Amino acid sequence: MRWFFLFLALTPCAMAEEKNPIQTIKDLVSLISTHIVADSQMKEAVSKDKALFQKHRKTNQKFHDQLAQFIDFEKLGTDSMPKKWRNKYWVVKTSEKGKFLDLLQELVEGIVYPRAKEFFKDVRFTYKKPTYLEESQEKAKRADVLCKIGVKDKIVNLRYRLIQRGGQWKIYDVNLEGEWWTDSLKSQFNHVITTKSYEELIALMQKKLKNVQEGMSF
Repeated sequence: MRWFFLFLALTPCAMAEEKNPIQTIKDLVSLISTHIVADSQMKEAVSKDKALFQKHRKTNQKFHDQLAQFIDFEKLGTDSMPKKWRNKYWVVKTSEKGKFLDLLQELVEGIVYPRAKEFFKDVRFTYKKPTYLEESQEKAKRADVLCKIGVKDKIVNLRYRLIQRGGQWKIYDVNLEGEWWTDSLKSQFNHVITTKSYEELIALMQKKLKNVQEGMSF
């Protein structure tokens, strides 16, 4: 599940009241950098002390609600599911959409946040001015932010898509060197549903989540 690891390459910054796309990214990473237990610590704990591993999980869970303020999981999940499958499974039974979105969010929280904390240690960041996708910044509800990341001697391009919800900018997609996260997810979800079934996709996500919660998968 490579697509879980291509998210949130951002830079730490103090929390602030200013409501703009870049500040949303910085605020999110400030929380992760300050409070989330890193992936390496989780792996070390599970190999030596399962109780400590579960303690680390509970520490991270305390901040999931705050972090969710900066990510639009509903749009992320909706854009990641092919329209034909949304129409077939979510329209007929609306509870299926909620189940899928909850699973996707829990997987991001359990896998991506600790890996993001690990990644922040040794990178440098430069943010470019946001591009607003409407005719004016004042009317804009969507924005695109380019970030250039220095990793050792290499520069990596990351692009973020955000949407404004009730005055708060929220991330809903990330592009790492040409690949949009939602496109990668959509391709993989479509493959599983086409070759197996929608029910099998949900079962695979549930199994993955259980393994993450028990320290059997990271």
